[in-house]
Amino acid sequence: MLRKWGMLVVVLLVTPMLAWSQTTGKVAGRVIDGDTGEGLPGASVTLAGTLQGTVTDIDGNYFIIGVSVGEYDVQASFVGYQTETITGVNVSAGKTAEINFSLSAGLELDEIIVEYERPLIQKDAIGVPKIVTSEDIQNLPVRGVASVAALQGGVVSSETSSNLFIRGGREQEVAYYVDGVKVIGAVGVPTQSIQEQEMLIGSIPARYGDAMSGIINITTKSGGQEFFGSVEAITSEVLDDYGYNTFSATVGGPIVQDRASFFLSGEFDDRGDSGPRAVGFPQISDELYDLIQANPQVVSITNDETGEIDYVPFPGSLINNPDFLDENGELAAPSADAVALINVPEGWHLTDGIHPNPIAAPLTFNGEDFTRQNARPNNSSQAFTLNGNLTFSPVD
Repeated sequence: MLRKWGMLVVVLLVTPMLAWSQTTGKVAGRVIDGDTGEGLPGASVTLAGTLQGTVTDIDGNYFIIGVSVGEYDVQASFVGYQTETITGVNVSAGKTAEINFSLSAGLELDEIIVEYERPLIQKDAIGVPKIVTSEDIQNLPVRGVASVAALQGGVVSSETSSNLFIRGGREQEVAYYVDGVKVIGAVGVPTQSIQEQEMLIGSIPARYGDAMSGIINITTKSGGQEFFGSVEAITSEVLDDYGYNTFSATVGGPIVQDRASFFLSGEFDDRGDSGPRAVGFPQISDELYDLIQANPQVVSITNDETGEIDYVPFPGSLINNPDFLDENGELAAPSADAVALINVPEGWHLTDGIHPNPIAAPLTFNGEDFTRQNARPNNSSQAFTLNGNLTFSPVD
């Protein structure tokens, strides 16, 4: 019994660590003397605007773990050297951003600012992951997790759903993770809450052992030390009648300064038709519709002289008339005595009985019975998604 309880405690402790490790990144590198190339021990490296930082070891190497996904300014300083800041450093979930500094000694201690450029090849990446940041998503002409993923090579999306098919695999072979937690089924994450969307196609890390085609790994935004928010509204009411309406809002900020922050986002989708037709559709005339309603069945008749076949309405009021039923109670050809109840023109005779559906008699319809209608909403849907998280910084 004690062993079982001990195993349960281990699982409860390890599981959050695994999820946490997949939703944060790492910043690492080396600080050297710009003249000699030797490492500077004890140099200070910090992430501007946060409490995260470290000092270099005896060889000038450093690393900062548990960095939330996002963009940072990384600053290195050492006594007697110019402070250097590298701006726009993108930190991705489960990846290491390698940032190296070369500090110059001198009496003038003005700060040096360098703009960061993401390397073309990520050294610690397995395969060729595609990472789309929140800024990229805002600039794309599509919305939603599936639509963003479908822009990548080897990915095909369904036109009528959010299902993805990667490298020819089935939709069940794609695994979705949100903040390190596997999600079964549709991923309902507001677009504005996505900080980063990573797509792994082909070569997949060992920690994702249950996916055969690909991985969609989503990291949501976190709160900061300053309040921020956004409101967005998108509608197609001016351009078409399909009623595509999306309303979203986000808010974030500190709960306890430098210690805890929050982020909350919500999105409401109201669509008149989630899969509208590109062209119009045929519609029967009102006169024919009323005729079918009054006479839901027809009987075929044949001209006595020419053999031409035509159809005449079979009134619904006669369906239960015993003159039109066989010994099994099924509809059958009417007897001669019952023909008078049907409007059979002179010179014509009944042919092969009653058709239970007028569509089974194609000669009943012609092109003049239909009109071309413009496409219009016919599959409305509404959805509301809410996402939020709390971020805590370690206490000194």
